[in-house]
Amino acid sequence: MRGEQTKWTTTTVSPERWDEDEPLGTKEKTWVTLDGDDRRWLLKLARQHGDVTRGEDWAEWVVAWVAHELNIPCAVVRPAQIRSRRGILSRNLVDVSASERLVHGNSLLEESNPTYQSAIKRENPGYTPQAVMDSLEGVAAPTGWNGPNIGAFGVWAGYVMLDALVAGRDRHHENWGVITSRQGKRLAETYDHGNALGFQEPPDRHRIMCENDQRRASWLGKGKSHHFAGRPTLVALATECLDIAGLSARTWWVEQLRDAQLNRIEDILGTVPETVMSVDSRMFVLKLLADNQRRLLDVLQGS
Repeated sequence: MRGEQTKWTTTTVSPERWDEDEPLGTKEKTWVTLDGDDRRWLLKLARQHGDVTRGEDWAEWVVAWVAHELNIPCAVVRPAQIRSRRGILSRNLVDVSASERLVHGNSLLEESNPTYQSAIKRENPGYTPQAVMDSLEGVAAPTGWNGPNIGAFGVWAGYVMLDALVAGRDRHHENWGVITSRQGKRLAETYDHGNALGFQEPPDRHRIMCENDQRRASWLGKGKSHHFAGRPTLVALATECLDIAGLSARTWWVEQLRDAQLNRIEDILGTVPETVMSVDSRMFVLKLLADNQRRLLDVLQGS
């Protein structure tokens, strides 16, 4: 079970599990160990505004399930709680015992292009799909990849398609990477999807957008990348990535998107307590996924 995605079951983390160099209360995330697992898990606390906990925990957990439906390699996540705080646990992608190391995208982009400005935090003129493709030259697909031979960038283009589907705007140059080991380099599974699915909107806003298709469409249409050059829309960015990834990659991902049974997500959402995710938020997520699936297919299939 440790390496598989499960339905909503909260793991209670003891404060004693926190690393000594990252004591509770000084940071919003830290590595913890869980019984029965040889890898650490990153515990990330959902942000709070007064007495309200934002939905970054359920958003990341739902995106992992959507990735599963699309056959996208994704980090395993678990809902968590420590004391009275909600959060999410994300299993380490790196096997330390095998001398593996995660190299983030900004380092790869600098290695590929010495003039790349990795210190830029938001829109970066050098951060383009072609630059990412160049930085992934010679990198293998993730462990367990069972799709066609489309190379690391072909798989990575699927990550960006996932972003467009779930309204995820946080694919910055440290939000993906490559795992290096004695065996070589392979693309890491996609990770860190808390900024997605309109988690930041309150439930009453979700209800309004569920009831008004035009307002929901307007909201979805505003989804842009904060980080890529030109700040393209998420749909345009996914389309560009799939275009340059090649016909085999584009065909594969369009098939995964078209055949994905996203209605299964409704059953998954049904396992989330209403104290964590309201009925209005669940309905909004389902409508968001259906709308974005249709929007992406309209563009990618040329209809």
